[in-house]
Amino acid sequence: MALLADPTRRAIVQALRNGPRAVGDVAKGLPISRPAVSQHLRCLSDAGLVRAVPKGTKRLYHLDPAALTALHSYLDGLWGDVLGRFAEFVDTQKDAPMLPPIVKTLYVPVAPFEAFHLFTARLGEWWPVDSHSLSAADKAWPEAVEVEPRVGGQIIERCADGKKRPWGRVTAWQPGEKFAVAWHVGRDEAEATDVTIAFARVDGGTRVTLTHAGWEVLGDAAAPVRAGYQTGWDLVLVERFGAMCLASCKLAAE
Repeated sequence: MALLADPTRRAIVQALRNGPRAVGDVAKGLPISRPAVSQHLRCLSDAGLVRAVPKGTKRLYHLDPAALTALHSYLDGLWGDVLGRFAEFVDTQKDAPMLPPIVKTLYVPVAPFEAFHLFTARLGEWWPVDSHSLSAADKAWPEAVEVEPRVGGQIIERCADGKKRPWGRVTAWQPGEKFAVAWHVGRDEAEATDVTIAFARVDGGTRVTLTHAGWEVLGDAAAPVRAGYQTGWDLVLVERFGAMCLASCKLAAE
């Protein structure tokens, strides 16, 4: 009930649980003025939750048992509805496909910070946009693919027609360590899956581990979409990104 959404009114009801009290007695335990308490009591009285009984020169306020019983019944019914909807939600989740994440691991001959830089700042140079881009579906070539370098930033494909089309939103940005994206290429952001790339120093370079998870959000489409990414990440990460790192290493050695 909106009436009891106010914390002061809830405190007044709590104070009256021990029996009838005058306005001054109620106000002693609250960080507001006596006139303000009177206004709140008037609202509770108008709603039928509180009754006032004259006693000498004072008015004693007490809770109305009948009104509280009705309120209790209302809340019980409301809580039952909430639990019912939650049970329905749980039942729908039982039918959702529980698919394991895709995990790809690659060893590259560059340091973690360099690998992170190549993957993010220069993503548009090595990504296979001829086959793995939104423009490719229209038999076109994007002008660029860019990563906004911050949490909350986006991976943006700039199309030849001037449109900017998002691939995902950055959820982790830790240079040299971790890059993560809520990935939704060609889909609404509400259907984003989770892509995380971790960079760990090893002898001779960096171990790059890509984990693609959260398939359940796609419902019935989860299994076929996952199957496409299972092979797609081999091309994108293992072949193209691996080749970019190798070329960078050779260039630095010259």
